[in-house]
Amino acid sequence: MQRNNGKLVELPREGIALIITDIHGNLADFKKFMNIWGSFEDEEDNHLILTGDFIHAMGLENDKSVEILEYVKFKYENSKNFHVLLGNHEWATLSNKALFKAGVNQTYNFDELLKEKFQDDCKQKLDEYIEFFKALPIAVRTDNRIFISHSGPAHNIHSLDEIANITSEGYDNPQLLEFLWSRKDDFNKQVLKSFLEAVDCKMMVVGHTPVDGIKVVYKNQLIVSSSYGKGKKAYVELDLEKEIKRSKDLLKMVKYIK
Repeated sequence: MQRNNGKLVELPREGIALIITDIHGNLADFKKFMNIWGSFEDEEDNHLILTGDFIHAMGLENDKSVEILEYVKFKYENSKNFHVLLGNHEWATLSNKALFKAGVNQTYNFDELLKEKFQDDCKQKLDEYIEFFKALPIAVRTDNRIFISHSGPAHNIHSLDEIANITSEGYDNPQLLEFLWSRKDDFNKQVLKSFLEAVDCKMMVVGHTPVDGIKVVYKNQLIVSSSYGKGKKAYVELDLEKEIKRSKDLLKMVKYIK
């Protein structure tokens, strides 16, 4: 049985987990992934893990963040096996921080999108979304020792309990920000090794950094770009029952969409 431990979700060694990253308001891609999930979700041992950054397209014209957010919020609140993690773009909204990508203030654009969609009710809707973002976990750990988060690893993590309680002092603490913002140049091989040892995992799977489908970092981190990336669009069909010792075991579970 899965266990929700504060900001950490722990999954048992049963079923399949679909790992999807960084949709960024792309409704067409999101629908493709939901169609894939539709063939798995009737089995109670299967799980979907959306690793954050499902809002904020590059421009307002094709930004379907609200449509995706409404669907994700409903599924998360009404399904025990639909897991949604906090990403740095959702964090920017709940923290009221300006977030720029390619010179575009995406926090501002999201506010404008809400005004367009909900008019006089936009402030109420924003408050509703902020409460939803605050309820989201930060990471998933599987019993076959895979750690899944939006980004990371974080320095100076010594236990899973530290992750479970990572927002106890608010949303601006350095360790949380590393799970939301960290890229390859922000850590070295030893930091990754020490982190995985602290959480008793063999590998970690993250999104956040745009890559051409997937990229393996220091043999123990798999970066996945499911929608917003540099070419191919990948996701992971993680077999929760199989032992995973090294990256090649995990790479066998990578799938692609067109």
